[in-house]
Order: sequence, then C-alpha cells, then structure tokens
Amino acid sequence: MPYSSQHKEQTRQRILQAAAKLFCSHGFDRVTLTQIMKQANMTHGAFYAHFSGKSSLYEAAMQFATSHAFWARDDKQTEGKETHIKALVTRYLSWSKSDKEHPSPLEFLVTDAAHKEEKVRQAYQACFDSLVDRLAGILKKRGSQEAKALAEETVVSLVGTVAIARSFAQPLQNDFLKRAKVRIVSRLNSGLKNAT
Repeated sequence: MPYSSQHKEQTRQRILQAAAKLFCSHGFDRVTLTQIMKQANMTHGAFYAHFSGKSSLYEAAMQFATSHAFWARDDKQTEGKETHIKALVTRYLSWSKSDKEHPSPLEFLVTDAAHKEEKVRQAYQACFDSLVDRLAGILKKRGSQEAKALAEETVVSLVGTVAIARSFAQPLQNDFLKRAKVRIVSRLNSGLKNAT
C-alpha cells in the first residue's frame, strides 16, 4: 500500500530537519548521507525517494534552515525591552546557546561560501541574502537610507565574528563576542542616527 502524501511530506521534513542540523553544525563536506539518515532515524531508501543527491539535499536543507531561523520570525516575537535589531544581533552572537532545532546556516558554514560545488555556494548565498534582506527591511522601516549597505556590513560582521570566536577558548570567546556585540550595535545605531 503506497504512503499518503501527508506521510511523504512528514518524511521529507524529518530528513530536512536532520540535514539542516548537521550541515549547519559541520558544513557540507563533513556530513555524510549515512549520518543524516541516522539522525532522521530512517533508511537510505527514504532519502532517494525525496532527493537526487547530497547537493540537492543541501540546497533544500539550507532553504529549510533559513525559513526556520530566528531572523525569519516576526518582529513581535523578539521585541521587548530591546529593539528588534539589538535582539537579532544578540541572538546571532549567542551561537553557543543557539536554537538546537533550527540553527542558523550562516553561523557555521563559512567554509561553504567558497565551496567547489555551485549548488552549495548558491545555497549559502541564498541564506546570506535572506538575512541581509530581513535586516535591510528592519533598517528601512527605521528610516535608514543606506539600509542595504548597512545590513550587508552587519551580516558580514556577524558571520566573521562567529567564525573567529569559534576558534577561541573560554573566557576569551565570551569577551570577544561581548565586544563585537557592542561594536556592531553601535555601528547600527550610528547608521540609523545618520538617517534622521
């Protein structure tokens, strides 16, 4: 008896969730299909029912991770005493405590940005563009005339900061992240003041 379309979609989502988690933690080259299917608690046969290969899975998993990442959520979910921008920067730089179910692809995949496979590079670029566009939209709402440029600068700073911080031992890592947060938020605030 064939599986229902709902069952097929649930299976696909389990594979995507497992793949996103592993790819975001280790990058494209350090993850195998066996690891992904073990994480999803499924067989290889289930994989080939949904994806043609590892590159196509990576592309779909990065889209999945991007759509579930904290920056894709509604402003109201992260606003409180802090502005949404500060909350976004704080959350991004808190990568060691980040959402275990939905990690941010850009936090860990710096090596995938220049990968030899075009599909891998394109998937990374799409994640980068998504975060830049999200942040640029917030900055534009707050009156920034240079929203896109300021958003790109901020995302590059966030990604670079996390990539470097991962190589530091404690307490240097925390100190480095705290200084980066102050610097990035200050630059964003300065960019917004110049807009008014």
